[in-house]
Amino acid sequence: MWIEITPDDGPSEVRRKASTVRPSPRQVSWQRQELTAFVHFGPNTFTGLEWGTGLDDPAVFDPSGLDCGQWAKALAGAEFRSVILTAKHHDGFCLWPSRYLEHTVAASPFRGDVVVELATAAEAHGLALGFYLSPADLHQEKAAGGYYGNGSPVVESVIPTLVKGDDRASLVASGELPVFKYVVDDYNLFYLNQLYELLTQYGPIAEVWLDGANPTGTAQAYDYGAWFDLIRRLAPEATIAVGGPDVRWVGNESGYARDSEWSVVPFTGVPSDLGRSMVAGAVAEEVAGLSQLLEADYLRWYPAEVDVSIRPGWFYHAEEDDEVKSVPELLDIYRKSVGRNAVLLLNIPPDRRGLFAEMDVARLTEFGAAVRTAYGVDLSESLPAAINVVALSEDITQGQQVESFVVDASIEGEWVEIATGTTIGHRRLLPLAMPIEPTAVRLRILSSRAEAPVTLSLHLDPTL
Repeated sequence: MWIEITPDDGPSEVRRKASTVRPSPRQVSWQRQELTAFVHFGPNTFTGLEWGTGLDDPAVFDPSGLDCGQWAKALAGAEFRSVILTAKHHDGFCLWPSRYLEHTVAASPFRGDVVVELATAAEAHGLALGFYLSPADLHQEKAAGGYYGNGSPVVESVIPTLVKGDDRASLVASGELPVFKYVVDDYNLFYLNQLYELLTQYGPIAEVWLDGANPTGTAQAYDYGAWFDLIRRLAPEATIAVGGPDVRWVGNESGYARDSEWSVVPFTGVPSDLGRSMVAGAVAEEVAGLSQLLEADYLRWYPAEVDVSIRPGWFYHAEEDDEVKSVPELLDIYRKSVGRNAVLLLNIPPDRRGLFAEMDVARLTEFGAAVRTAYGVDLSESLPAAINVVALSEDITQGQQVESFVVDASIEGEWVEIATGTTIGHRRLLPLAMPIEPTAVRLRILSSRAEAPVTLSLHLDPTL
């Protein structure tokens, strides 16, 4: 949904138009997950690197006891709703036996399929499944005959491109598997074929995660139009995140959203899912305040995702076993991500066994219990019970409207201001300076773009 802003629109009209922007059903479902897990796993797990070379020997990938069921059980118990796997990181090694290269699990001692293992485990534990397919590919840049940046012409190509002895030939011939045509170069053809494999072989896909990292330094144009089209055709309910049109990167990897985090975001130029033409950059202190809206040509719903790792690195390193984030740290991140109108994408990297390390599982268990204890019970009906967090929520199916508000509490017969804020959105958590025991709590909306029914609940977070 794109809303046009014209040069004649003044501040009041821009605010009115912003009030009409609505999320798609897939964006609403994504936001309501609140907690998503990231799983970085691959050759880096065994080499100790964060970014592989692209020429790592597949023989290094040899998990001795892979158990995706252990991952899924720990995540579901910690209130996560979905999990995203690094099916291919920048090193180009594939965690499934792709038909289009040898640099995969099929060439490793493991010889299994991590994606199918996780898909099965996720379904068993009620988790949605997503994958990260790195646009950058060091293997395709460096290996002999690689496709990345090879200067090939764009030609009309069929997806899936069947290979010798392809087990899908009869399904394609019968029409059971759809066929698409795109005019692309070698690398985009390769990437589309890998997308096709991942989107058709592992059940429903909830999220396709892309990023803008470019460790290669090689000029390779990405045909986002073709990529997004194929995803929409094969997985219309999947969100395309960070490098896509549904979800934006919050601008840091610290785990924190902005204090004023809008989902209604201004863009310049023509409306297109392919451009990255936000008025303000992804890392700007403010991306969608009134001053940014007044510079816009178009507005659309573009919510923020907050990515951070439970450890210092994204891949497992044994030397970081003593640096797993504490429960208070994780709750602080939760309040400043989920509690600031974003979705938290928390990375938990499996170790060389193919398991979440014991301390990571313990921390997830403690975190899940803490979230349930602090935020699973609304104390509004139990006043004057002690509280130290006020939670607010707008119905985002009706847009995001609140621009500023105040929360007051009745203490010993007098109304006292206990919290103020700007945006609310899907969820806003407001920690108080100290616990209080009010007899009543009220919300005063000072400024709103349109009528905005807001739900209020009260909580006691023992980690504050």
